[in-house]
Amino acid sequence: MKTLLWCLASGYVLAFYSEFLFYGQASEPGAPSPAVVDWLLLWLVYALMACLLAALIRRYRVRGLAALLVVGALYGWMLEGMIVATVYDDLPWSVSFTALAWHMPVDVLLGWYWVPRWLRQASFARMAAFSAGAGVLWGFWAVWPWQAGLQPPDLAAFALFALATVGLLILALWLISRLPPPLIAPGLEKAAWAFLLLWYAANTLPEKPLSLALLPVLLGSGWWALRRHRAATPPEADDILGGLYGPLPGHNLMALFVWPLVATLEYALWMVSGWRVLSNVVLYLILTPGGLLAYLWALRRLTRS
Repeated sequence: MKTLLWCLASGYVLAFYSEFLFYGQASEPGAPSPAVVDWLLLWLVYALMACLLAALIRRYRVRGLAALLVVGALYGWMLEGMIVATVYDDLPWSVSFTALAWHMPVDVLLGWYWVPRWLRQASFARMAAFSAGAGVLWGFWAVWPWQAGLQPPDLAAFALFALATVGLLILALWLISRLPPPLIAPGLEKAAWAFLLLWYAANTLPEKPLSLALLPVLLGSGWWALRRHRAATPPEADDILGGLYGPLPGHNLMALFVWPLVATLEYALWMVSGWRVLSNVVLYLILTPGGLLAYLWALRRLTRS
C-alpha cells in the first residue's frame, strides 16, 4: 500500500513538471477542455512511470548526477517514444526535445530530485527566492501557445490553474516525505514493464514503424551505461531514494506558493502588453542542444568510471 501511495504521489510530481508546467491549459482553438477523467488517466500514466523510475534507480544503484541523468533520459524516451510518438516527429531534433531537453532536466533532475532536497535543506528565504525564480520562468514559458497557434488560457483561468496545481504539488511532496523509500516488488515491476510494452506495441509501433529501429538504439545506450555503472558500484551502496525522505519544514512548503503568484503576475504583464514573446523558440534553442550535451556527458562519465 505504501509503495502504491508513493507511486501515485510521485506520479503527480512528474505529471506536474511534464504536463501542467509544460502545456498549462493550452488547447486547439474551439477544442473542448479536458475532462476530469482525462486528467486522472494522465496521472495514472505518470504513476506507472514513477514506478519504473524507482525500479531503475534501485536496480542500477543510482546515487550520482550522471547516473540520474541517464535514468532521466530513459524516462523521457519511454514517455515520448513508447507512450506517445513525438520522438519520431521531427528527427533528428525530436530525439532531444522533449525527452532530453525537458523530461530529463526538468521533470526528473529538478522537480523530482532537487526540489525535495532543497525543501529539506534550504532556508525559507532561499525557497521563496527559488519559487520566485521558477515563477518568472513559468510566466515567460506560459505565453508560448500564442506562437504555436494554440488557445492560451485567460488570466483568471491561468491563476486558478497555477494555484491549484502547485497546491497539489505541495501535497504530493509532503506525502512522499512521510513515506518510506519504495521497494518495488518484482511482480509490480514486471506488470509495469508489460503494460508499457503492450501499449507501445498496440499504439506507437503501428503509427511509427521507424521506432522499431530507433528506440532500441536510444534506450540501449542508456541501459549499457547503467549496467557498467552498476558493475562498478558496490552492492551495499545506497541509492538516491533514501535521501528524499523525512519530514519537510512546513514553512518551506508554503514558500512554494510564491511560484504561482509570480507566474500569474508575469503572465498578466504579457497579456496587457500584447507582446507575443518567442518563449518557445528561446527555450527550444537552449534546451535542445543542452539536453543532448548533458546526456553525452553522463554517458561518458558512467562508461569511463
